[in-house]
Amino acid sequence: MAAPKKETTKKTTATAKATTAKKTTTTTAKTPAVKVAAAKAAATKATSKKSATKKETAAKPKSSSQEFKKSAGNPNTKTPRQTTTEMPIVKRTIKPIPLSELPPFPISKKPDNRQNFGAIWEILQQLYPKPDVELDFETPFEVLAATILSAQCTDRQVNTVTKVLFKRYKTIEEYANANPDEFGKIIYSTGFFNSKTKHVIGSANMILKDFGGKVPETMEELTKLPGVGRKTANIVLSRGFGINDGIAVDTHVKRLSNKIGLSEHEDPEKIEQDLMKLAKREEYDDLSLTIIFHGRRVCDAKKPKCDVCAIQDMCPSAFI
Repeated sequence: MAAPKKETTKKTTATAKATTAKKTTTTTAKTPAVKVAAAKAAATKATSKKSATKKETAAKPKSSSQEFKKSAGNPNTKTPRQTTTEMPIVKRTIKPIPLSELPPFPISKKPDNRQNFGAIWEILQQLYPKPDVELDFETPFEVLAATILSAQCTDRQVNTVTKVLFKRYKTIEEYANANPDEFGKIIYSTGFFNSKTKHVIGSANMILKDFGGKVPETMEELTKLPGVGRKTANIVLSRGFGINDGIAVDTHVKRLSNKIGLSEHEDPEKIEQDLMKLAKREEYDDLSLTIIFHGRRVCDAKKPKCDVCAIQDMCPSAFI
């Protein structure tokens, strides 16, 4: 009879161990859940504190640091800004050639700074990483329309106008059949509304008639549309179709290319050709946007902030 008792004892011991193992497993399994719950509780408290802080901040005057926050609703803050009090820290891996050692351009006799493009571009990319276009749009034709409207007008104002325009006209057919007077009233605040009305409506009609109702995807075809030059075509191709065929040269790109010494030309197409020889094809759109942002944020046409410019030691026009 002793043998059966031992077997019973062994079974009891095994059962006890199994029970203990289950409890341990259950406890272990519950631990992450407890941690998650605790984390959620902490996050809730943090959110409450932030909300309270925001309410307190709302009552105080806005500080200049708010200009660095990205906001989809404010085109002027989509890309962080530089100010005289806050400057991004940049790293240099390319040593620039001293300006005094650069040869002059053959025509303008200004320093030919193209040899320093790599050093300049390296820093500008750090100042404006992943530049985002500041015009709002959803379709290739909206890119075209918004770009036409942006001539001699701020992106902020264009976005205000297109918020109404893009709700009123949904398709290319609707743009083609738009009443010019009604259309002109909507875009009036962008300036030159009569010619812009003709260009947008005329482009819509030509797209329907000559291009099967689809926005063209080549430079040659796009520049046939009324009011569309290489700058507008480059923007439509890069931002509407992801095609880097050239570099959009607007007033900022033209001005800074000359000031920095990357081109001696005044003609936008010749400036574009100079820049295309310096940059990689996949960088064409980023280069245009980056130079535009630097022209808006730092190298202002009337009051350039040379004292806070991160590339001022490589700029022939600094402090002039």
